[in-house]
Amino acid sequence: MKVSDSLFSLIKSLSKSEKRYFRLQAQHTGFDQNYWLLFETMDKMVHFDEALIRKKFQHYRFSRQMHVTKNYLRKLILKSLRNFYSEDSSEIKLHGYLQDIEILFKKDLYELCLKSIRSAEKLARKFDNQLALLEILGWKRRVQLLRKGATQSRRETNDMIEQERQALQHLENLCEYWSLTINLANRFGDKDFHEILENPYLADERHASNYRSRILFYHLLYTTHTILDETDKSEQSLDHLIQFLESEIDQLKEDPGAYITAINNKIGLYLNQKRLSEIPPLLQLIRDIPEKYSLKDKGRTTMKLWLRSYNVELETYRDSRHYQQGVALIPKVRKFLDQYHDHIPLEYHVLFRYQFAYLYFMEGSFSAALADINPILVQRYSGIRDDIMGYAHFLNLIIHYELGNITVLRYAVESTRWFLKKRGKLLEFEKVLLGFFSKLSTKPNSYHKSLFKTLKQKLFGEPLLINDSQLDYLNFRHWIAEKLN
Repeated sequence: MKVSDSLFSLIKSLSKSEKRYFRLQAQHTGFDQNYWLLFETMDKMVHFDEALIRKKFQHYRFSRQMHVTKNYLRKLILKSLRNFYSEDSSEIKLHGYLQDIEILFKKDLYELCLKSIRSAEKLARKFDNQLALLEILGWKRRVQLLRKGATQSRRETNDMIEQERQALQHLENLCEYWSLTINLANRFGDKDFHEILENPYLADERHASNYRSRILFYHLLYTTHTILDETDKSEQSLDHLIQFLESEIDQLKEDPGAYITAINNKIGLYLNQKRLSEIPPLLQLIRDIPEKYSLKDKGRTTMKLWLRSYNVELETYRDSRHYQQGVALIPKVRKFLDQYHDHIPLEYHVLFRYQFAYLYFMEGSFSAALADINPILVQRYSGIRDDIMGYAHFLNLIIHYELGNITVLRYAVESTRWFLKKRGKLLEFEKVLLGFFSKLSTKPNSYHKSLFKTLKQKLFGEPLLINDSQLDYLNFRHWIAEKLN
């Protein structure tokens, strides 16, 4: 991503509260208005347009070094965000404490320095941040040696050194679990796979000496049992992980990511086992997290969780072929999207429109499917979920064929070809599909069955041109089989 694009993405990611805070800081510090003009211009853009920016500011002196101006604006925004979130997470607070400690140490203000050290140490231990604790203990040792000297502070210093050793052991323990986590799946089938399974770190949870190691321990058990197709044990491992995370309230409030991942993994497990009736309560469990655990930045977190959970629920009905249940959910999701339209990222609008269209299509409501596909194609969301945009173009072709809009189909084929070429080099299966739809729009109905047979052979014969992951969002195999039967 170019600097210009990254700056645009940063600006578009800002919430109303973050923008308001940045505006107040700009007014308070009185920085150059040129930066503010550039910020407002990019903020008002729907899609990034470098040429438009250069044209608008062509008479401004800073336009001759636009990249310098953009870099500085990016730094100003990040500085504003650091201040905005200075009290929002233990990580950010600890960074602040460490900066205070270093400044006070250099000023020889050792009593004040120790006060900050004590606050930082308490916070690091509360959130099991061994890396920060190691650095804090290092500063504590330095201050004690300067205040009392090596002889008088020997006992205290030795105690600190022992605490540093323990912090290092916890970090080593975490590294071991990360190593196992990263390498386990890659070694499946290798001769040393079972050696990994016999590793003592997997034998007993007591080997996981800290919070993060314990999460990885349960995740490793889940992964191992999943690889070995031991579904009951996989579910049991996830249940243990979920219970453990629910018992660590402070950590869960700080970062619910591991908790959400564990629940999502359980949803995936239920989906594979066709236990669909057990999935909605898990989705609701995710949606209740912000309120139940009083998360900071509740509005944004709630938005993300609800968007993702709705997406998972729609995908669940899609993948399990319970299309009527998926269609029944659409009005509820659509109401949510309309209510928070301006706060939802464009990629989610594209994704949900496509999900709606596909569910309608699979249910047989072709006109309803077309009503949701058309806005995606008309908007031409440049660079936003190009994969979904590609599927949307092909779904559009299929819908027009099903509706008997053969004249429209001819033009839609060329529109699809233009989009795919603009996106980049055409994949082999895309070339085959374009050729197929082109013939379909010109040949009489009596030839169509033969065309479908040829398409099936080209896509799913040898060599295989399209894999299962490419069929997730548009199952050509299912559609072709339906037409041939």
